[in-house]
Amino acid sequence: MNAARKAEIERLARLANVGAERAAEAFAQLVGQPIRVLDSIVFEGQASNESSSPGEGDSSWSTGVFFEFDGCLDALVGILFPGAASEALVRRIVGIESGELAPAVIESALMEVGNILASHVASGIADALGSKLLPSIPSLAMEGAEEAFRDLVENVVGGTVEGEGLRIESALLDEAGALRGRLVLVPTRLGDEASARPGSDSADV
Repeated sequence: MNAARKAEIERLARLANVGAERAAEAFAQLVGQPIRVLDSIVFEGQASNESSSPGEGDSSWSTGVFFEFDGCLDALVGILFPGAASEALVRRIVGIESGELAPAVIESALMEVGNILASHVASGIADALGSKLLPSIPSLAMEGAEEAFRDLVENVVGGTVEGEGLRIESALLDEAGALRGRLVLVPTRLGDEASARPGSDSADV
C-alpha cells in the first residue's frame, strides 16, 4: 500500500468514526439508554463474511437500511441490524413488548431509525469537513441485509477487486448487547478523485 492510499484510508476511517459517534448519540436518544461505539475496522479487498459485532448469529435474518451519500464524501452507507437486535429495536421504537409484529410496522420502524441515524452520520461528516453531505432516499432489506448490501456495492462500485475494495465498519451497541447494529461505509471515490470534490480537503480530519 502506498503512502497516499494509506493516508486516505486513515482519513476515511476517522470520518467514519465521527459519523458513528454522531449516530450513536441519536441511537441513544431513540432507545432511551447509552449506546457506545467500537473502534472502526477497515476491510480491504474481498468483503469479509464475518461481522465486527460479536454474537450476531445468522446473518440471513439481518435487516438493513441503505443509502448513497453525495457531497463532500461520495459513499454507500449501510445500517445493519442482526435479527434478534432488529426485533428488540423495533419493539422499543413502537412500544409493543410481545406478540407478532406486522411487516408494515417493522418496515416503518426500521426506515425511521435508518433515516435518523444516516442523517446524523451525514451531518457529523459534513461538519468535520465544513461542507455539505446528503443521504439519498433509503432502500430497505427485511432479511439477508449483509448480502443485499454487498449486491448494492457491486452494482454501484462495479464489484470489488482484490486489494482495492474498501469497507469501514463501526459497531454500535448498548451495554447488554441486546440493542446493536453496524454502520458500514463504502467510499465510491478514493485518492485524487475524492480530493477533487468540493470541501473534501477543507478540514484536517
